[in-house]
Amino acid sequence: MVSATNPAGVVKAVQEAGYDTEFFPRDEDGTAAYIQVKAYDGNSIVRFSDCDEAVPDYCETLILSTWWDRDTPISDAAVASANLNNKYVSVYRDSDGDPVMQWAILTRREGVPTTVFLNALQRFITIAGDFRETAFADDDADSPVADVTKPAENPAGLR
Repeated sequence: MVSATNPAGVVKAVQEAGYDTEFFPRDEDGTAAYIQVKAYDGNSIVRFSDCDEAVPDYCETLILSTWWDRDTPISDAAVASANLNNKYVSVYRDSDGDPVMQWAILTRREGVPTTVFLNALQRFITIAGDFRETAFADDDADSPVADVTKPAENPAGLR
């Protein structure tokens, strides 16, 4: 089982799955602990969230997160398209206008089966890799932006 209450267990599961990882414990300034996961052409992190300050190492949620550093803020259409086409992840703009992709996995104390967690991590990394092209599609002012109204990008016909 993988649980946000057991950082060493999460690191071990990710490493045993073949990912290059590095663990960053909680800082004195309160920055949450996280695991950097190196995969494909980018990095993702697994952040320990929903932690109880009164109980050491007690967290309820693992947040998978990836972000991209763009020259210009990402368009509303590209963010909307990502959220529409990827039911498992959430994409938003940070304070600099750069896209951030996240997926939260509630583990509570009991945890989730390791295979379920690793399947989620693999799916997240794949979705992030697929989104990378969209994340930079309109970085140049002369490039067309992602358009959420294109039927091919919305096969289920959702609005």
